[in-house]
This record gives sequence, C-alpha cells and structure tokens, in this order.
Amino acid sequence: MPHVGRPSRDHCYGPQVGARVEARTAPAPGRTRTGRLLWLVVVVAVVLRVYPWTRPHSLLGVLEVDDGVYYGAAKAMLHGLLPYSDFTILHPPVTSLLLLPFAAVGAVFGDPVGMASARFLIAGVAVANVLLVYRLALRLPSRTERPALLAAAVYAVMPNAVIAEHTLLLEPLVNLFCLLAVLCLLRQTPRYAVLAGILLSAGAGVKVFAGAYIAGVLIWLVLSGRRASVRPLVGGLALGSAVLLLPFFALAPSSFWHDLVVTQLARPADGTPGGLVRELDTVVPHLVSLALTAALLAVVLGLGVLTQRRATQSATSLWVFVGGLGGFAFLTSPSYFAHYGAFLVPPLALLLSRLVEMPRLPAQLRAGGLAVVVAAFAALSIVENSGYSGQGDLRAAGLLLPPGSCVFYEAISLAVAADVLSDPSATCPAWVDGRGVALTWNTHWPHTRSFYPAGFLADARWQAETVGQLTHADFLLLYRDPAHTVEWTVATQDFALRNFTPVWVDRPGDVRAQLWRRTSARP
Repeated sequence: MPHVGRPSRDHCYGPQVGARVEARTAPAPGRTRTGRLLWLVVVVAVVLRVYPWTRPHSLLGVLEVDDGVYYGAAKAMLHGLLPYSDFTILHPPVTSLLLLPFAAVGAVFGDPVGMASARFLIAGVAVANVLLVYRLALRLPSRTERPALLAAAVYAVMPNAVIAEHTLLLEPLVNLFCLLAVLCLLRQTPRYAVLAGILLSAGAGVKVFAGAYIAGVLIWLVLSGRRASVRPLVGGLALGSAVLLLPFFALAPSSFWHDLVVTQLARPADGTPGGLVRELDTVVPHLVSLALTAALLAVVLGLGVLTQRRATQSATSLWVFVGGLGGFAFLTSPSYFAHYGAFLVPPLALLLSRLVEMPRLPAQLRAGGLAVVVAAFAALSIVENSGYSGQGDLRAAGLLLPPGSCVFYEAISLAVAADVLSDPSATCPAWVDGRGVALTWNTHWPHTRSFYPAGFLADARWQAETVGQLTHADFLLLYRDPAHTVEWTVATQDFALRNFTPVWVDRPGDVRAQLWRRTSARP
C-alpha cells in the first residue's frame, strides 16, 4: 500500500536538494560557538555590575548620590509635583518619567525596594547595551563575527560602563536609546529614520550628551550620501521632543531653560579632571586655548571624513564622529566623573573591533593584543569592585523616627535608603538636589575657580535656605557630623550643633551615615 503520510524533503525536492536544505537549516558549528561566547560575555557583564549588590545592605542602600536624585524626582512626580515647576533638577525629565513605575513600587514596599527594583532595570539595560554593541558591530564590514564579539566584550568589562551600570545613572539609558536609534537608522527606510529620530530625542531627554550622537549622525548621513534619511530623522527628533520635552517647557519655560541650558553651559569647575580650555587657560591666553580646542575639533572631523572616504558604505566613520564629538565635549567640560565615560564606551568598543580587520598586522598579534586589552579592562573592573565592603542598614535609622517627623537629609540618597523620603512642603521644606540648586544660583561663578566647596560657602542665599530647612527639621540625616559638612559655613555648622545631638551612627563601611535629633524647641 502506498505511503500517504507527510512527504519527505527527498520526495518533494530530490535527494540532493533535500540534503542542501538540511545543511542550511542545521546550525553551523562556528555560529553555535559564537552564540555561546556571546552569552558568556553577557554573564561576565552582569556579574561585574551586580557584584556590589552582594555586599551587606548595598542593594537597598546608598551606591551613589545622583541615583537618589533621579528616584526622588520620580517620586515627587508620582505625587503630582513637576520638575522645573515645583522643584529643581539639572537634567531633562525622561529619566523621571521612566522611573515612575519604580517610584510606585517604592510607595507600596518602601523606597529602598523601589530603588533596588530600578537597579535591576539598569542591569537589564546593561545586557541590552552589550547585545546592541554586538549587533551594531555585525553591521560593519567583517569576514567573521570575531570583531563583534570583541566589541561586546569591551563594553562588558570596560570600567566606565561597569561603574555607570552598578546603579541608577543616566549614561546606560542614553546608550540604550542612542544605540537603538543607530540600529534603526541603518535599516535605511524613512519609517525607521523617523523612529531613530524619536529614540535620539529620548536619549537627549535623558542627558544632553546625546547631542554628540545627533550631530554625529547628521554629519554622517550627509557625508555618506544618505541625505534622504535626514528629513525623516529630523521629523522624528521634532516629534519626540514635542512629546517628551515640550510639555515640561510649556509649564515652566524660564526654569526649564535656565536649569537645563544656562546652568549646564555655565557650569563651574568642580575640581575633577576635565575642561581642556580651563586647563590651557592656566598656561596660555584664553584666545589661544580656544584656538587649540577648535583645532582639536577640526582633527576629529577630519578623521571622520578620511574614514568615510576609505569606506564609503561603512558606518565606521559614524562611530568616529560620535566618539570624537563626545570626547571633545568631555575635554571642554568643566568636570568629568568616571561614569560619564560610559557614554564613550560603545563608539570606542566598535572602533577597537576594527583593529581585528587591519591586514597589515599579523592575525595572531591583532587577536592577542586585543585580548590583553580586554583582560586589562576586566582586571580594572574587578579591582574597582573589590573596593565595595558593604554598609550598615540605614533603615535602622528610619525606624527611630516617630511618624510625621520632618527629616533634613544631606543627600536624597540617604533618605531613600533610610526610607524616610517625603515630599517637600511648607512645614518640611527640602530639596531634591541641594547641590544642583546651588549651581542654578551661581551661573556667574568663575570657570577657573573650583565651585566645591567655595561656591556653597560664598552663597549667602543657599546657606540661609539650608538654615531654614534645619529650623523646620526634627532630625538630620548626614554623611558626617555637622562640624565636618564642608558645604556649610561655620555659622550653619554651629546652628546644627547647638540644636541637634547624634542618636545613631552607622558602622564604618562604604557609607558612614549619622542621625541627629533636635534637642531644642522649634522656633
């Protein structure tokens, strides 16, 4: 009896064609090995980033100062307060919008849990960024997938990226939006160009660093003959900005412009490495400093143009423009912190991966040298992680507070970790970002003079506002005793010492917090 079941491939296509189909559908050994190595890279990236969470009370505690600002802004928004209108924050509002669900988690389970859930979000973002770097490296000319693996490995172990993705900071989110934007743009269709513009506006809505991507992408589109994508990209930028930024600008145009644009452009030196112009001003006239900086910018643009001419259809020059413009921005910035550098890691990783394709160098030398580079970065990240020893449980301090107490906190991250954060009010005034407020009030501070702590000490208004908050407070939550709070003048320190006494001191560790209780009656 003839067989009436499903016909075989050999029956339909013939034995030779069927064999070829089977060969195509079977996973190639090299591709399987690459997939395993990629997931090993991802695992290493996750382990490096979450290691500090394994230290005592760190996941629910203080890992940064800035992460509390972003979380606190989201909590204030959850309760109906708006940035720029009702409180000061120096960055665009998209991060606060993204954190609203985590602030809601904190409202139910406590702010330490809300912050911890946001840190898990950043771990997920870190994984996405590693995979996006890998995907973007595959879009560059290559004979194998080895350069893409190298690029992903560089991002996974680079100390700047690891530091930024320990907790809730802006750079991982900027990278996510901008890398997604470039991936969409490389699809080379108007619809995806619009989506790329929306994603770039979201990146700029997290931090203005994304401007380097916007400028780099536009330059690359023009030079590479992809001018047809410029109009939909700009349309997407306009649409994204109208949805994400315009409502906040419309509600408080003056404060929005002053806090985000004027303050950032006039930001004074803070004693950290950075600010090429400021450093040059100490040895040469200012006009010479500007000329040298302009020459540096010309070199960056020239390298991008040269790369574009050598590989017309390649996106390599795009990463030269983005990385060069981002680096230029840091060199001319008045400040630089290690986690800022995470923004430069994707273009750096992608450009380093190009070295694997250099034909003039022996293959073993290229592979071995880059392996050493990756290992060195990994070692530096491990050394950085070894500095985390853990901290005390700040929730113990929060449990000492009677319900309804007004708490002054030196940094909002302390209040989040102690679960004592409340919305500012007339009876308990507070800042979301007290140091940021000082910057907005001192936009005329000399660029050549460090602002920390001299700017705080010279600002009588900021000191008076601080004393006003101390006057309303029942408790103080500080990093150190008032006599060693360097942003306070002697008068402000004396006011705190006269009216408060310590009731709880954390054990030595990564965070040394203190709780002080009022000993005098409120005025």
